[in-house]
Parts: sequence; structure tokens; C-alpha cells
Amino acid sequence: MPILLGETSIRILWAPITACVLTFALLLCAFPPRQTPETAYFFLIPSLWWLSSRPSYKSVLLAFLFFGWLYYLTLLWWLRHVTFSGLSLGSLLLSGYLLIWFLFARRLIPRGLEAGFGTRLLVMLSLASAWTAIEWGRSQFALGFPWCPLSVSQWQRPALLQISEWTGGWAISFFLVFFNLCVASYLHHLLVRRRRTKSKGIANNMCPDVYVGLACLAVMLSPVFFSSPNHQYEVPMLRAGFVQPYLLEKWESGKATRHKNTLRRHSRILASTKPDVILWPEASTPYAINKDTDWVEEISIQTQLPMIVGAITKSVDPPLSYNSICSITPRKGLTSEFYAKRALVPFGEYIPKGFDWIPNLDKLVGPTGRFEPGIEPKIILLDVNSTGKTLKVGPLVCYEDIFPDLARETTSQGADFLFVSTNNAWFGEEGCAEQHAAHSVIRAIENRRPVLRSGNSGWSGWIDEQGVRRSVMRDGNGSVYFEGAATFSISRNSSRINQKTFFSRHENWFVYICLPFIAIGFLIKSRKSHNESAEDD
Repeated sequence: MPILLGETSIRILWAPITACVLTFALLLCAFPPRQTPETAYFFLIPSLWWLSSRPSYKSVLLAFLFFGWLYYLTLLWWLRHVTFSGLSLGSLLLSGYLLIWFLFARRLIPRGLEAGFGTRLLVMLSLASAWTAIEWGRSQFALGFPWCPLSVSQWQRPALLQISEWTGGWAISFFLVFFNLCVASYLHHLLVRRRRTKSKGIANNMCPDVYVGLACLAVMLSPVFFSSPNHQYEVPMLRAGFVQPYLLEKWESGKATRHKNTLRRHSRILASTKPDVILWPEASTPYAINKDTDWVEEISIQTQLPMIVGAITKSVDPPLSYNSICSITPRKGLTSEFYAKRALVPFGEYIPKGFDWIPNLDKLVGPTGRFEPGIEPKIILLDVNSTGKTLKVGPLVCYEDIFPDLARETTSQGADFLFVSTNNAWFGEEGCAEQHAAHSVIRAIENRRPVLRSGNSGWSGWIDEQGVRRSVMRDGNGSVYFEGAATFSISRNSSRINQKTFFSRHENWFVYICLPFIAIGFLIKSRKSHNESAEDD
């Protein structure tokens, strides 16, 4: 292979490498556990610069598929603790979703640059809409995995997120891509477009694209100005006791007694702080809870507190296993009704249909065997001693809170708050807990319900309806990863009680209005130019 020199080397090799590395590095910095969400406002600019040079579609495909794969490997690196092969294949699949957008951008960016403001605006709307629709697509189908959509990058900036009550988190992703495009167009105007025009003076320096981007930012922030939160209207809901047991290798023989004692000890410590309920994380009991009930009921009786716990539940006829959330009370013990996880982890909790023919695939499924999915959202009733009221708890298991529709359906059942019970000790201490909790911030605003989270190793605490992280369990070093227990007072804005948000009532309407703009993007034609033949390479 000949050595590439000079301009050819830059165009074929270094331009795509530089563009992709910068774009995905900036995108990675926007997500937790890193603390720089502002990079999401300009992460696309390096790639847009390269796409404006009309690279071949083959170059775009190879570059973004490979570097997108590396990006997801890095973002989800904690998943290697469970399965490196699954991490590699999953990252490739997720990279494929992003590749669709970059191929679409390759088609539209050169056409937008050679056109007037009206066409450029349509190009920007079309590309922002396409990104939004692709993210929505990741939340669908059996292998859907909508982990870390662009909106989640702003979980520490609740002012920008308030519009999610109306549009869902989709509008946040739309805005960030649209703003990237507006800034990129402004830079192109300063460096290229204005030099080609014959007009001089102030008008030549003005670019309407950037003003449209700033106007869009103002719209995104408008809910803060028109309905700023007023904490004087907060009313107490309950005092919740969170147990974070940090149980490792739970299913190994000989550890059941140790794990039971850990849960007992922290639950009894919590009882001295007088909570209204004790919360345990996902699959916290070492055996199926309905087959090994006495010790859990004994804790509830001794503390005289109701408990909501994540546990495995097994039925006899037919013999099925469920990843569930159950309720125990001092008087009635374990209730027969429970919530069963609806969105199971493919190849981790079940084998998707169509893959059964692959030999030894069952070995990928966890030590408890295949789970059966739940079929509907359910509500758990909780009697609160401190207020004398009965609250409706909306349970979600593990990564169910990354699916907007599951949280919305649960809220529609009348839930007063959402409870996310998760087991993240599988994934080490490398950012999984923070990335997961960031999704709960979006769900809290979309549904205007507090979200309580109990993690096995962290992140445990609660988020209010405004997406503000009110209380989080941390150790003396400020880490969320540790064994412990804590009681937090949960409150809610009285004006929000029993109200459904616009998003709760109208689901994914924002995604649907994006679809016509995507169609318009396919209809935009290129002007005749000497570069037209290069565009078809």
C-alpha cells in the first residue's frame, strides 16, 4: 500500500480520523460520570466540517461505524464485567444507529451549504428530526436499548429539561443537534460563505442561522420563566428508608446467610430513624421470596414497617420465574400481588425468539434461569403512618426507567411516585450508576412525579418533579458506591398532585411531527455544480 502524502493523506486519512475522534470524544465528555454536559452543544462540529468536504459514502460508513463502535465501547466499558462479547456486539449495533444519521448528514450537509437560508433551515430541521427519530427507534423492538440518548447528557442542567413535561426528552435531543447545526452554519458563514458574497458591511457579517439557534434555546428555557418551582407549596409525602447492601456474587452457594444478615442489619438500623417504608434493591433476596418468606416477614414485624423489595418470584404451575417488586407489611406479610419486570434484558434474562437455535446460548442467561416478562404496569399501595394517607407506588425494575413509555404507562395508573429498584453491582464503579440515574431525571420531569431509586451498590436517593437530585446516598469520600442505609424525607409540589402531563396524555407526539421533516430532507435536491459527481461516489 503506497504511503499517503500531503493533501491526499489529509483528505483520505487524517480528516476523517480527526473529525470522528473529536466528535465522539466531545460526546463522551457530555455524559456522566464526566461533568461537562456543555460539550453536547458543539460535539458535531468536527464531523460536520468533514462532511462538508463531500467525502465518499464509503469513507463515511467505515469511519463512523468504527469510531462509533469505539465510542460505545468506552461509554459502556463497565458492561465488560458481565460479558465482553456482548459489549462488543452491542456497541456495534448501537454504532449502526448513529451511522444512519451520519450517512443522512453526508447527503444533506453539502446541499445545505450551497443553498439559501430557507433550504439551510429545512436541512437543519430534517437532520435534528432524524436524530430524534433514530433515538426513538432505539427504544423500540425486542433488542431496543435506548441507553444515554443525547437528552440524558443534560441531567445536571434541569433548567433546559423542563420542556420534557410537554415533549418528552425527545425535544432535548432535537434541540442539541439543531443547535450544533446552527453554530456550524454560523462558523461556515464567517469562514467561507461571506467571503463569496459581493455585499459588504454589517449585513455581510450577520447569519440568521445562529439567531434561530438562540431563539430555539430561549424556547427550551421558557418553562423555567413561566412556571418556576415554588418550594413553599411542597407537601410531605413520606419518609423513605433506602437499603444499599452492596451484595456481590449473590448467587454463589454459601453466601445466602451473609446476605440475609446484611439486609437485616441495615433494615434494623433504618427502623431507628422512623421511616414510613423500607426499600430494597432489585433481586436482593438470595432465594425466590415466595419460597423463602419467613425471614423477610420477620424483619417487617420486628421493625413494624412496610417493605417494598426487589426479589425473584417463582410460580409453581406453570413453573415460571419473574424479576419482581413485592410488598411486605407487618400485619399481612408478603402480599400475593407483585409487579413483574416487563422489559427483560436480552440474552441476560431471556433468549429472544428466533435465537433459540444457537447452541449453548442459555449459558448467557443469569444463574436464576430465564425470566418471564410481566404484561402490564401495576401499582403497589403503601399506607404511610406519618401522614395517614395511602400512596400509590409505581414500580420499575432495573433499566426499565430508560424506556419513556414504561414510566409513562406506570404513571397513567395513578402512581404518586416512581420507584426504581436496580442491581448495578454487576458493573463495577465506573459510571454505570450515574448514567442510569440520569435517565430517572428525565422520567421525573416527563411525568412530574418524584423518582425514588434503590441501587444494590449505588445510586440510591430521590429526584423531585423538577428533575433536581434532592438527596443521594454518599460515603465520606463523596462516592455513591458503598454499603449503607439512609432515610430521606420525600416531598411533592401540592399543585402537581394527581395531574397528568401533556407528554403523559399524548405520548410521543413530538417524534411523530419529526417524520415529515425527515421526508423533506430526502426531497431536497442539490444544485448543479462541479462537485456533483463527487457527491455520488
